[in-house]
Amino acid sequence: MKKLIGSIIGILFLSGIIFFYLMPPRKEAIETVSPYIVHTCNKDKKKVLIFSSKGGGGHISVMNALHEYLDGEFCTGHSFIFSEILGKVDPAQWMKGKSNGEDLYNYFLKKKWFQSINMMYNFGSWYYLWRKNTIEPLLEKYIKKNKPDLLVSVIPIVNNMILNVAKKLDIPFLLIPTDLDATMALNGIKNPDYDKFYLALSYDNEGIQETVDRAEIDPKYITRVGFPVKKVFFEPCNQRAIKKEFNVPEDKPVVLLLMGAQGSQDLYKFSRQLSKLSIPVHILIALGQSEELRKSLEQIPFPPHISKTIIGFTNRMPDLMRISDLLITKSGSVSFNEAIYAHLPMILDDTSGVLNWEKMNHTIVKEYDLGDIVKKYFRLPHMVTELISDKERLENIKKNFDQFTTKNPEQEIRFLIKQILSK
Repeated sequence: MKKLIGSIIGILFLSGIIFFYLMPPRKEAIETVSPYIVHTCNKDKKKVLIFSSKGGGGHISVMNALHEYLDGEFCTGHSFIFSEILGKVDPAQWMKGKSNGEDLYNYFLKKKWFQSINMMYNFGSWYYLWRKNTIEPLLEKYIKKNKPDLLVSVIPIVNNMILNVAKKLDIPFLLIPTDLDATMALNGIKNPDYDKFYLALSYDNEGIQETVDRAEIDPKYITRVGFPVKKVFFEPCNQRAIKKEFNVPEDKPVVLLLMGAQGSQDLYKFSRQLSKLSIPVHILIALGQSEELRKSLEQIPFPPHISKTIIGFTNRMPDLMRISDLLITKSGSVSFNEAIYAHLPMILDDTSGVLNWEKMNHTIVKEYDLGDIVKKYFRLPHMVTELISDKERLENIKKNFDQFTTKNPEQEIRFLIKQILSK
């Protein structure tokens, strides 16, 4: 045990030193007067405050979806809890003038240092519980200042402390895990007894439920609402117009290559493998925040039967998914669930391992036959060819998605929040 703890501390320390010297200084955050979006507010509207995080892109994506769902009816606002409220307890911010823990996480994510991230989360789970006597007063002060009628959390690790403060202040608390595996979201929560606590899960699935059962949560606190994707997923689209806009030919299957909002150096490796396909395809390469890769991607020698469009950071991902025939993506929960709502067959990346809380996504892909998982780069051309060429299997995969998309999250979450605030 001592060796294990020593190894974890050593890896985190060395990673932190590398990060400290490689990353530029971070600008100080400017404290805003209010977390609420002014145009959504008037004295008659209930205040809904969302706690989110800048670690990865998933928390922000879900937060933005909730704003879309609620802005017309409620006074909505958000806070990036780890940097804006809990900055003084963030170990990474002790390096004065440098970046915070979320920046460290994003740096590791871009490098695909998944083992370091897993260890970072294990350390964070323990560390924030250990600092609860400091954290809870900070949360209480912030919540009292901003007077929400409902707290909503889409973050991991510190929800037990949010729950304690919500109970103390008699404020309803809605927890919406952004990962199907709810373990990290429920860190420190055990057999809660607060009648104004609500847990919103995405799907009715045995594996997902097992991660909740460990926290011994009474079923009366649990509602299944679907996964909070953007509203556009439920709106009609003109595929022909979208293809024309992104220079996508009508006569080729479309493969979307996406490695998350942070992007990844692996976009180049995957693109090199896709250039070896022997079948005609059009490839959409989504850079995310890896714009520096554009030049090297443009220099890959694609044969004439393979065309491509390289796309910078975009909010048009729902449109891109709905004109695609196959998605190749990292295992992140937002892109995974967006593919479910788009009924888009997928190949998940497992070439560098998987984050612990994203293993559930791989399990579901296998269990329900939603696509495949790639563990070796060289296997990719064969897997893509096999899926694209097998029209019958692609149609069966699309039917398999129906087991997950029976609920409209906008309708379900709005209805749930109305219920909560009417009590």
